[in-house]
Amino acid sequence: MAEWVQAEIEFGSLYSYRVPGTSPSYAVCAPVPSPAAIRLALVDAAIRHTGSIDEGRAVFELVKRARLAIQPAERIAVLKFFLKRLKPEKPSKGKRASVLESTGIREYCLPSGCMSLWWNTEEPTLIERSLAWLRRLGTTDSLASCRLARGTPDEALCVREVDGFPLGTNSLSGRVVFTLHELSAGAHFDQVNPYCQGRRGEPFEKRLYIPPLVRERIGQNWVIYRREPFAL
Repeated sequence: MAEWVQAEIEFGSLYSYRVPGTSPSYAVCAPVPSPAAIRLALVDAAIRHTGSIDEGRAVFELVKRARLAIQPAERIAVLKFFLKRLKPEKPSKGKRASVLESTGIREYCLPSGCMSLWWNTEEPTLIERSLAWLRRLGTTDSLASCRLARGTPDEALCVREVDGFPLGTNSLSGRVVFTLHELSAGAHFDQVNPYCQGRRGEPFEKRLYIPPLVRERIGQNWVIYRREPFAL
């Protein structure tokens, strides 16, 4: 019988999850990580902690089919920065690889409070163990820690998929829709295994999501979102 596993995620730094399809040189970010990024963070944590690819494969098969609920932090500030950065040069034969200097604009998020996750799974022990090993969520600079808790999600405060959402309700006033990645039904472990060469196929699909957030204040290069429940 499936049961809920709750986790409170606290970010140790700013985070940035680029919206799929946007340019890396002008990166618009989503205020919450994508479902795919959250699922694969547990796979990454399991492999890094145990050193076992088989452990990562077992966690992947579990999180892929588990129902996931995401509740954003109470407030999230999104800040836009002009950056000067270094990126690796494409290697060429007989030439030593180096780095190139480039510039770009990227948005970063600063949450006030924790992000809450709930997993509905028939193997809660494996999920809880992977959550305890979590040290980052998706990107290498998104440092995070996890605290296990008990409870069930409030659907009015969780990120909702546009498909199936009652679009005629007043709940959409002042809200923003984001495109996020989710694992496709046919995704398999070898497509996301970072230690596997020659990965084939596309494990992700793009879906539209509505976070339970409204714009509270807007500036020239920043916006503050406030968590507000949907009227379901």
